[in-house]
Parts: sequence; structure tokens; C-alpha cells
Amino acid sequence: MRITRRRIFYLILIIIIGLLAFRVASRIYQEKQQEDNTTDQVQQERVIPVQVAKVQRGDIRSFLTVSGLVEPNEIVRVYAKTVGQAKELLVQEGDDVKKGDILVRMDDEQIRLQVAQAKATLDSAQASLEKVQAGARPQEISQAEAAMRQAKINLGSAEENYLRMEKLFSEGAVSEQQYDQAKGQYKIAQAQYQSANESYKLVMEGASQPDIRVVEAQVRQAQSALEIAQSQLNNSIVKAPINGKVTAVSVKTGELVSSAVPLLSILDVSELYIKAGISEKDIASIQIGQEAEILIDAFPQEKFYGEVSSRGVMVDPTSKSMEIKIKIIEPHVEIPPGVFARADIMIENKPDALIIPSTALTRKTEGLYVYVLNDDRNRVEKRAIVAGMIQDNQVEVVEGLQENEVVVILGNINLQEGDQVRVTNREVIE
Repeated sequence: MRITRRRIFYLILIIIIGLLAFRVASRIYQEKQQEDNTTDQVQQERVIPVQVAKVQRGDIRSFLTVSGLVEPNEIVRVYAKTVGQAKELLVQEGDDVKKGDILVRMDDEQIRLQVAQAKATLDSAQASLEKVQAGARPQEISQAEAAMRQAKINLGSAEENYLRMEKLFSEGAVSEQQYDQAKGQYKIAQAQYQSANESYKLVMEGASQPDIRVVEAQVRQAQSALEIAQSQLNNSIVKAPINGKVTAVSVKTGELVSSAVPLLSILDVSELYIKAGISEKDIASIQIGQEAEILIDAFPQEKFYGEVSSRGVMVDPTSKSMEIKIKIIEPHVEIPPGVFARADIMIENKPDALIIPSTALTRKTEGLYVYVLNDDRNRVEKRAIVAGMIQDNQVEVVEGLQENEVVVILGNINLQEGDQVRVTNREVIE
């Protein structure tokens, strides 16, 4: 009896477990069926929101961007032509000067004495010529003799100074310019003495035609000596060689200067240029006269314009680049040379190109594609294209699209051929 009840218990237990398993299996099956039905329903109802744009014709340009420093038209370093002391400095850094303006006056006391001496010698030679031509008088003989004595004294003094400077120069105590100046004074004194001596002889002996020609030569020699001295006096005044702006002043009043060190520089800022380098692969695209848009860091709110004014004749073997210059055309602010600048050189311009936004492009392994709306404006077609120039966020379409076709520009990342779409900016296509 006990065995029979146990069997009945196990049988009932097995039946209950079987019923539970059946119900669980049925529930899982129903849920799966419901999920499959839901997935099918979602797939059938998939509509992707997108934004679109029309293919339009417009102006598109291609630029080459270069960078460099702004440079003046010309930089001239101004040197003294003679050794001496800077007596007066008439300009300071930043001054505007014109060609011929006096910049520095050198100490010219000694040179003025030389000029005066040369003038006196010329006057004496001319007087001697007049005498030999007219015949000498007793008082003229006395004057000629006095002039000869004075010239001899001057010669002795100049010779003594020359020998002293020659010794100091050999010892390195004076500069070559000072030595040359003493040598020049000695030669002038020799010429003056020779002229005075010859004049005296002519006065004493009387003049013949050959004698007169000799005195005429002495007059010319004295004239040359005066011109040399006058040139030295002129060189004591340093003048501006060009129009421009003064910079890099290195001399002070009272300083000793020489011809080896520049006194100052003058910048010709009447024209400004950007000097930049282009790589050898871009050489063929750069031509003189091409327009450029210029941005200068020192003036971030301003835009300047220019054109390519020159380009080099060879490529630097180290950097593999070639130098070009871009002239800044009529800048509306004062640009200081040396500032950094960038220039976008327009190398190509197409005024009637087919243009689409760059966001319309989808890049696949096989090339570039866009998604085009069909005529019903509710589905898309995948279209291969050939792109041309790119400017900012615009792309030229060379092949694959027609004007006024509508392309997807937003929401195209996960699109597929034939997908149903909903245009959110319908004002574009209406």
C-alpha cells in the first residue's frame, strides 16, 4: 500500500513539472514571436530624418596658403665717409626723412682749414698767372717771394705731421683713415710749395709762352686741390640716401665714428612685401600678378590684399623651397616691418562651377559618394561623384550631379541605398 502511494506522488509531481515546463516554453515562444513581429514592424516603419541642399552653380576658388615676415621695400645702412667725431645728430629712431636731409654733422674744423688753404693756393696761382701774363712789378716780386716762403713753411709742417702719422700708423696707434688724411695734407702742401716756387721763378725771370702754360697748369693743379678739400668737407655731412624712416641709430653726439660701422639705417616703407617660401610641388601654380588675401597677427581684425610681385629663379637645395614676394596693396593701417603674416594666394577661380556643401560627401573604399533625393523626395539614391576644388565648406562637383538636384548634407552617415527619409528643412526644396 505504501509503495502504491509513493508511485502516485511521483507521478503527480512529474505531471506538475511537465505542465510548468510546457507553460515556460509556451511563454518564451510567444515572447520571441512578439519580438520578431515588433522587429518586422520597426523595419517596415524606418524613416530617417535628414537635411538637404540643392546642387547650385557658383564661384569657387582654390588657394595656396604661405607665411612669412613683412619686409620694407628697401633697407639702407648709412655710413660715415670719413673718420671723425660726430658733432651733431639731427635725427632719432622713428623719424621720417627725405633723400638729401642732413642726418649727422661731423667735426669739420680741420677740413675747413684745408679748404681755406686750398682756396688761398688757388688765388695765389691765379694771381701768378695774371702776373706772368702782364709782367712783374717790384711789389709783385716781393709778394711772390713771401708766398714761396709761406708755402715752404706749410710744407715743412705738413711733412713733419705726415712722418709722425706714418710712424704711429706702423705702430698701430692711429687708423688708416687718419694716416691717409695726413698724407693728403702733405701732398697738398707739396703742390702749394711747388706752385709758389714756380711762380716766384717766373716773376724773377719773366714769362714766356711755355712759362705761361706752366702757370696755367699750376692753376689747374690748385683747382684740383681745392676740389679735393671741398669734397672732404662735403663728406663731413652725412645725408639721407633715400626717403624713409630712421631706425637702428647707433651713434651719439661726441662719439668717434669710422666708415666701417653703420651710423643708422633707413627703411623705405613706401611699399611693403611678404617674403615667403613655396615648396617645389607648388612652383608651377604660382605666377606673378596672382591676387592674395593677407592676414597679419598684429592686426587680427583687419584684412589686407596683395599680389605676387616676384618669385625666385632657383630652388633652395636644402629646404627644397623657392622664395616669392607678395606686395601688400594700399594697406589702410601702418604695418611695422618684421611682423608675421599669412597669405592665401588665389591660384584658380571657377565662376560657374557646380557646388555642394562638403558635409554631403561620404567616403567609401571605392571612392566618393553622395545621397540624392528621388523625385518623390522620400527616398535616397547612392551616387558616385568626382570632386574638384575645395573652398572652406564647399566642394566643386566635376562629374556625377546635375544642377538643382537635391543631396543629403546631414544624417547621411548611416544611410543606405533606397532608404526612406524625412526632410527636416523642406523649405530648401519647396
